[in-house]
Amino acid sequence: EKSNLFLENAVATADRPMTDRDVEFFFKTPVGDGGVWNLFYNVAEKYGVVPREVMPETAHSNNTAYLRSVLNERLRAGGYELRGLAASGADRAKIAAAKIAVLKEVYRVLALCLGEPPAGFEWRYETRDGEVKTLRTTPLEFYRSIVPADYAPDSYIMIMNDPTREYYKVYEIRNYRNTYEGVNWVYLNLPNEAIKRAAIASIKAGEAMYASCDVADYDPVSGVCDPAMYDYGSMFGIDLVMDKKARILTRQSGSAHAMALIAVDTDDNDVPLKWQFENSWGPSAGHEGYMTFTDEWFDEYMFRIVINRKYLDAKSLEAAGTKPEQLPAWDYMF
Repeated sequence: EKSNLFLENAVATADRPMTDRDVEFFFKTPVGDGGVWNLFYNVAEKYGVVPREVMPETAHSNNTAYLRSVLNERLRAGGYELRGLAASGADRAKIAAAKIAVLKEVYRVLALCLGEPPAGFEWRYETRDGEVKTLRTTPLEFYRSIVPADYAPDSYIMIMNDPTREYYKVYEIRNYRNTYEGVNWVYLNLPNEAIKRAAIASIKAGEAMYASCDVADYDPVSGVCDPAMYDYGSMFGIDLVMDKKARILTRQSGSAHAMALIAVDTDDNDVPLKWQFENSWGPSAGHEGYMTFTDEWFDEYMFRIVINRKYLDAKSLEAAGTKPEQLPAWDYMF
């Protein structure tokens, strides 16, 4: 899907020079790892999901560098070819046939490295009560069975702390998606205090959240994150002080890793003191796979969470309904 979108973008911008900023952005990294919540939503809604045991990890899924290198080399060649066809006036059918020829090779590479996604599966599992059960279903049916009934952008929203831009405004990143027909990355920019209130409400209701941050200044053994943990400035006798806005604008800091925000510790007045992530790096990273970060760290290095709109306050909810301002995919924040 990412490859298809890249190739479509190559055709759509064929009338622009290779030095055009959008074209340059597309060809710099045709496909990459990871992404944000809307990318998960787009593919999960289209194809579904499966338990990890049904489609196990492979050497290439655990270390994707060579796989991505091969894919991007093939896609750059394919995108360049499609640009040439479009620029020469080739009809849409000829361009589509050339695109599909590239995508067949992309699928072959992915299938060899990752395996083919199952159309249906049988899964044996043990319940919390120790009962062994067998589930026979499809990826889409399984997906529908494990997400809330209202799991969609109409009910869930990404809220973000970006001090370089106006708060209580909605922004949409153009072309930041992974399927041609999918939804772009859209977020509501809020001050940290509004984000914290919403996150606490979600945690109290028993609903964990997708959360994305800059994994800076943390202890890999204990999993504790605190901006005061390491003082390199004093060690070297240099000034390393920048606020969050400056770090973003200079590319010193940015959201680089997604985890599940699952818990918060508050004082008697419900003021947050520290928070907890469930990470995806395995039990050997942090405290048995968990990371605990101080509220000060939240202010400096937390960027965005995906949350049910019902946990937003009235001012945030009103802002969420406004028309998004468009931002380019190559913007400094993304």
